[in-house]
Amino acid sequence: MKNLRIMHLLLVATMMAVPSVSKAFMVDGIEYNFYDDFTASVIHCIDNDTVRIPSHVTYEGNTYTVTSIRDFYNPYWNAYDWCKTVHVSLPNTVKTIEDEAFKDATDLRSIELGDSIVSIGASAFENCWALENIAFPGTVTSIGKRAFATCWHLSYLDLSGTSISKIEPQTFYACPNLESIDLPSSLTTIEKYAFQSARIKHITLPEGVVSIGYGAFDDCDSLMWVSLPESLTTIDGAAFWNCVKLDSLFIPRGVNTIAQCITAACSGLKSLVIDSENPIYDSRDGCNAIILTAENKLIQGSPTAFIPESVTAIGDYAFWATYIPSTFTIPNSVRTIGNKAFMGTKFVNLIIPDSTEWIGDQSFALCQSLASLTLPASLAHIGDEAFYGCQALKEVKVYQSEPLAINENVFENKAYQNGTLHVPVGCADKFRAAVGWSRFSHIIGDIILPNPADVNGDGEINIADANNVVVIIINGGGSGGHGHAPQPEGEAIIGDVNGDGEVNMADVNAIISIIQDR
Repeated sequence: MKNLRIMHLLLVATMMAVPSVSKAFMVDGIEYNFYDDFTASVIHCIDNDTVRIPSHVTYEGNTYTVTSIRDFYNPYWNAYDWCKTVHVSLPNTVKTIEDEAFKDATDLRSIELGDSIVSIGASAFENCWALENIAFPGTVTSIGKRAFATCWHLSYLDLSGTSISKIEPQTFYACPNLESIDLPSSLTTIEKYAFQSARIKHITLPEGVVSIGYGAFDDCDSLMWVSLPESLTTIDGAAFWNCVKLDSLFIPRGVNTIAQCITAACSGLKSLVIDSENPIYDSRDGCNAIILTAENKLIQGSPTAFIPESVTAIGDYAFWATYIPSTFTIPNSVRTIGNKAFMGTKFVNLIIPDSTEWIGDQSFALCQSLASLTLPASLAHIGDEAFYGCQALKEVKVYQSEPLAINENVFENKAYQNGTLHVPVGCADKFRAAVGWSRFSHIIGDIILPNPADVNGDGEINIADANNVVVIIINGGGSGGHGHAPQPEGEAIIGDVNGDGEVNMADVNAIISIIQDR
């Protein structure tokens, strides 16, 4: 019984908190809902060119204060849905424009919001194609997602006097004439796709903004520059995707999270730089790229980027849809290449360096200009579809005497049919029997693998090679004069004939044994 009484009290309290709705009524061509607290909301109007909503309306002897514009009866029938109204003026009593209130009012050109608007709902003005002018009073604290999506004729918005803290998802999506917007100092968050496909040319994010959401400026193909605040900590994926006119991007020292592809397809990007005081990321050696410092991993490239010799890993999507030149090189320091790292790039002749051990899924997929590919002996993994869609591939050179296990989808069908696979001398039959490699129609064993005993590189193994090893030992072998040469990362040791990581008399003896055996 006690629980029943509590539930009854809660029900009564809830009913008292929410005004009950009476039937709709119409006054002077405007239809309203009225409530027991003597407030009213506009739910429909006649198709006058200009509509002025009154602050108060009287019906059956009662006066009601108009506080909101809303759609009450049907979520698909909006207050101004498909009406021919061109101009709307709201009174100072209206505090709320509900979700979809003016959605699809395609002839609406201007609206006066009054001085008391607090919130503008989701999709409130979506598809208001003709809307040109709207001024926001300082009372506005929230604007819902897609509120101004596809407002084709909006060219400038001033939100600087409002106190909104967040630009919701797709708020200004596909506003092709929105060239500039002034943002408020209260702003902290820009959500995903907030300005997607807008025509913004320049934008300054105010101090206080901490995060930029996924695709926030995606496909803003007129954006030439953006100023990021020192308060910024997070840039989500594809934030500036396909901003083809973006000339430069400077990322402040406080940014501690950068997701994938933030500047992918930015074909005009000349400068991509991390503040030198950033403890998480860097742009070392002026590389015009973003490197995860602790891991020496390059996570985002640019059309003018190069890979510093200190980088050991290329991250997933690092150069995806990035317009790097066909002469781009991958240095010997790189050991791993992530998934889709170079997908769709313009390589013609690609040499994977001798240090590389891992090529991820689709790493070089859709490189449609790629004609020649060299794979080193160091490789331990080639991911699925790593070279899929490389239809121009005519020549693949593999410097491994034992075929690496790969799936049959690593290469494009045309490459299997029209390309030639070159493998080490005497290894062709192994590759003809190996899964994945066997699909090549043309397999030739014509690669001569380098012999570590040929120290001087003249193609012969003789006493001159033994003498070269002695000279290396006398000169310290790169180890401070003790003849011990620790292997440099990613490189073979010249003179280490027996492969033990040292250059000493054992290597001289190994060469002499080879000569004697002949």
